[in-house]
Amino acid sequence: MAPFTNFNGNTFAAIARALIDGLETSTQSLAIARSLAGHIVAGVASDEEVEAFRKFCDGLD
Repeated sequence: MAPFTNFNGNTFAAIARALIDGLETSTQSLAIARSLAGHIVAGVASDEEVEAFRKFCDGLD
């Protein structure tokens, strides 16, 4: 638990956004996916954002 007690949601959202950068897709898709992933991890995503991220993930090869 120690690593998790010193970080807040913004730190984990930044990690999620960084993971998205490793994907091979268009720059626009990456920007949208980074935003959606950050919102989901931070716990502020709407149902529509979660669904949009699922559709993005389904479109990956």
